[in-house]
Amino acid sequence: MSGFRILGIVLAIVGVIASIFPNWFVFLTGAPTEDIFEATERRVRGGMVLSAGLIFIAVTSLRPWSISIPTAIFYFMTGALAARLLGIIIEGAVPKQWMLVGVEAAFMTATAFWLWYKTPAA
Repeated sequence: MSGFRILGIVLAIVGVIASIFPNWFVFLTGAPTEDIFEATERRVRGGMVLSAGLIFIAVTSLRPWSISIPTAIFYFMTGALAARLLGIIIEGAVPKQWMLVGVEAAFMTATAFWLWYKTPAA
């Protein structure tokens, strides 16, 4: 197992924990707030660390670019979307959060179709 994959696993674990318990990682997620939107965004910051870990795990080589860049985008959105949905479940929903869920899901769908089209059959 390469060093990048080990780093990715560590980042993914820290990101999951930071998304679930944002008060443990105030230096990363920011100070607690009463605003529902900002409380959910604190969890998304932990999801960004999860995203970085997923990217290190998934992207094994940078070439071909037509596969590595959409893969990185897909996993970046995956971490953000997972943390955002967790925040919506725990903190509560506001319309702007649902709009961001839709944007992230649209990016994930576009990159998934790109990868489906560009990845050679096994």
